[in-house]
Amino acid sequence: MKQGNVTSEKEAIAVIINHVINMALLFLGILAIVFGAGAVNKEIEDGTIRIALSKSVTRLEYFLGKFLAQGLVLFLAIILTSAVTVTGLKWVGVGVGKIFTDVVLLNLLLLLVMLEFIAIGYIMSAFIRSSGTSLGVALAVFFVIYLVIPAYVDYKIYVANEKMPREELGKIKEEYYTKYLFFSPVAQLEVITDSTMKEVTKRVVSSHGVYESISYEYVGLWNAMKTRAVNVMLMLAMTLVYLGIATWRFLRMDLR
Repeated sequence: MKQGNVTSEKEAIAVIINHVINMALLFLGILAIVFGAGAVNKEIEDGTIRIALSKSVTRLEYFLGKFLAQGLVLFLAIILTSAVTVTGLKWVGVGVGKIFTDVVLLNLLLLLVMLEFIAIGYIMSAFIRSSGTSLGVALAVFFVIYLVIPAYVDYKIYVANEKMPREELGKIKEEYYTKYLFFSPVAQLEVITDSTMKEVTKRVVSSHGVYESISYEYVGLWNAMKTRAVNVMLMLAMTLVYLGIATWRFLRMDLR
């Protein structure tokens, strides 16, 4: 931010959102799905799961407790991330009062994305007995969800509507991502963050006549989440669906 001479609140939050979408999601998504991919089968291989279940703990309690514990660790990491972000904003001279809520909301959305990827990893861990194999499959699934399928959907959108104005293409993209990429937390987060910018059209009268001026206004993450409530609910619902599938499988596994 210092190198880019970022001094305003809007510029700062734009940089943070862009960083999360383009870089942080890649590394954190991989980390989250790796967490989940070895959650069950690694402990079966080590024998620690049989020791835990020999106590007065049911399979369901053990499984959900593990997920909640990992979620708590990530939540504490998100709190630290928010604190570091706010401190960094103050250091570069940006007032945090107006965007503090947006920083917290963005990190909470990022937490939800990671929980969904952990739940996907749990499915791999519950269905594949080898921890090494499940890790490889989980990474492959991550890159398909993160890169391959969204790239294909983007290609189909732009090929079918290449002559359409950019604003209309953006609306079609949001619709396609919501309808066809409901299973991808990355796609849903992108739709939400894209909605933080609102197109504003103004009539301008000049000596050359009357024309329309188009600009973009930052409306905040809270407004974007309200506008894209369906996408937020999809992230929550799919996390529960993935976790439900993994739980169903774990309750029926042979743990020997």
